[in-house]
Amino acid sequence: MDPRLLDYYNRELRHLREIGGEFAGEFPKIASRLALDSFECADPYVERLLEGFAFLAARVQLKIDAEFPRFTSHLLEFVYPHYLAPTPSMTVVQMQPETAEAGLVNGFTIPRHTTLRSQIGKGEQTACEYRTAQDITLWPLEIVEAEYLSTTAIANRGVPSLPGLKAGIRLRLRATNGQPFSQIALNALPIFLRGTGSLSSLLCEQFLANTIALAVLPAKNDKSWCELITKHPVRLLGLDDDEALLPYGPRSFQGYRLLHEYFAFSERFLSVELSGLEKAIRRCADSELDIIVMLERQQPKLINALEPSQFALFCVPAINLFPRRVDRIHVTQFESEYHIIPDRTRPLDFEVYELTEVVGYGANQTEEKPFLPFYGSNSGYRHRDENAYYTIERRKRLLSAKQRRQGLRSSYVGSETFISLVDAMEAPYSVELKQLGMQALCTNRDLPLHMPVGQGATDFNLVTEAPVRSIRCLAGPTRPRPSMAGGSVTWRLLSNLSLNYMSLMDTDELHGAVALRELLTLYSDPNDDSVRKQIEGVLSTQTRNVVRRI
Repeated sequence: MDPRLLDYYNRELRHLREIGGEFAGEFPKIASRLALDSFECADPYVERLLEGFAFLAARVQLKIDAEFPRFTSHLLEFVYPHYLAPTPSMTVVQMQPETAEAGLVNGFTIPRHTTLRSQIGKGEQTACEYRTAQDITLWPLEIVEAEYLSTTAIANRGVPSLPGLKAGIRLRLRATNGQPFSQIALNALPIFLRGTGSLSSLLCEQFLANTIALAVLPAKNDKSWCELITKHPVRLLGLDDDEALLPYGPRSFQGYRLLHEYFAFSERFLSVELSGLEKAIRRCADSELDIIVMLERQQPKLINALEPSQFALFCVPAINLFPRRVDRIHVTQFESEYHIIPDRTRPLDFEVYELTEVVGYGANQTEEKPFLPFYGSNSGYRHRDENAYYTIERRKRLLSAKQRRQGLRSSYVGSETFISLVDAMEAPYSVELKQLGMQALCTNRDLPLHMPVGQGATDFNLVTEAPVRSIRCLAGPTRPRPSMAGGSVTWRLLSNLSLNYMSLMDTDELHGAVALRELLTLYSDPNDDSVRKQIEGVLSTQTRNVVRRI
């Protein structure tokens, strides 16, 4: 039962008593027939009548309140559908390759969306399922040394001087199988920056904002050769659409996806890729080589502070989001909406993120009728013959009496999803159906909070064959978050529509910063002080017009 019902009931009953007292004072003759006198009622039958009316009025108020999120959610389905879904748990995992695998010299690529299954937590029945966000290639490599170099130390290694050079970061790579690097077909090397505290942010700034070139040279200081890479030597991973964690559709601006992922899990943007290494790798006849990241700015906090463990290889972000066939729903003529339960045997272990396919089945189970989302990209054109649509509504999961008495397994409650079948006019679908089948993207609700991370030989297992010895969490897993839409926040989300036609060029520096801070606040956690300080650090914006060919 909705806990607001009791509040509304007491409010309505108090209102009736107050109005009854005023009415008795204004019209004592009429009020005497109902035995109304001030704030008390002597007649128990009239008292029961008032209580019954207060109960019905409270229920009506709940129904009215329920229409507000339904209206705003339908509007958000059109323009910002990603606001309605919960934010799943995210993590960065490191895969330890089998060093004895001979085929690693050519690289072994584990594709994007590879499934990772966690160990089952104590007292649980379900393993958490994560999917990787990007391709990851395994090599027989390891980082054995890391050092922050001065310009003098760089010159002593025989590296040609570059204008503006102030410092460098040296990483020593070793082939784990003892083979020379010339036999390893390596061109790009992703690295996850896992320093503690602000160290990872400083490293990220140095790699992305201060790098002017990469110098690749033999580990032994014989100055026999040195390759400089000056064209796009470093790039940040996670910005491209094929590296996304969250599945933003074509109706959602991908820039919002970057904001969403950053404020939900900023560590996913701590991976950089060193590129253009192929030519230098082919020249190395030893099993060790050095890569020096040449910097135009020195960071004193990094001097004597670097260790090999702060630079992790073979890391990939992953998200607790996976496709699943939902248990079928029996359709009747007496129901206007149906509760979507991914697994009836374990209803609390799964939460619906998004429906991807809805199909209705007739009496003989062979007649299939596909249903389209009513508030979808196809909703602007209604074909006369395509009159089968569906709408969904998310509601916060209500607690049972036992859960309220004994407590929950975590503080994350999650949501429940309900589906309604409608025609092209959003009237109830009238064609007779027997069952409804669905495909959905699901999460494991709050189960990631109970994963036994760091307690066994591995945190995850691959569902496919790969030369991987173990998979460890290096960052996360994060807490799942409920939908961003709800209450007064919904109107603030809808105010983003103004950004579609409002240009920062039309405002001064301070007003542009205010608009940007308000946008960032929508995606941030209000309880995170560090994030709040980052947003408050946006003091002004400067923009200029550019012309580009489309």
